[in-house]
Amino acid sequence: MSVLAAHLDTFREDSGKLLKIDMFVFYVIPLAVACVLVFFKWQVPEKALELSISVFSIFAALLLSVQVALYSVSLRDISPPDDNKKLKSFEELKKIRKTLIRELNNNISYLILLSVFTVTVTLLLFFMSAPRLYGSAIAVALYTHFFLTLIMVIKRASIVFSREYEGADIKH
Repeated sequence: MSVLAAHLDTFREDSGKLLKIDMFVFYVIPLAVACVLVFFKWQVPEKALELSISVFSIFAALLLSVQVALYSVSLRDISPPDDNKKLKSFEELKKIRKTLIRELNNNISYLILLSVFTVTVTLLLFFMSAPRLYGSAIAVALYTHFFLTLIMVIKRASIVFSREYEGADIKH
């Protein structure tokens, strides 16, 4: 499965139904923001385009390190309960944990790809004589999409790591 398809697969309910509100928030809103900027003829300052190349390059590297940390979390076994009555809920918890880690990994992979794509597009906009107005709109749409997706990843990472910390507290 491609990185994009795996990421979009995280926008599904347990029933498998695609959440239209997520598609709207993560894809339509960034495009709408870009359209508003074109309408008002606002342009990203050239210095900001230069800076965004560095920022998104750094994000790609940082997100790779988060992915490595997530991988180490995924390798850690969680101990089954001593009480056999709690075994069923433990198996469900284990399944949810695996799903959360997989989805978070898919989202982080997508953000890494988006960072590299944004750097590439920004470099092209910077070095080619692309119309500044439309280049700015493209850049802002990518920035907005990245920001919204990053917020989602932070939320999901917080859930995964909080549960891991809770599990570690119980063992000690």
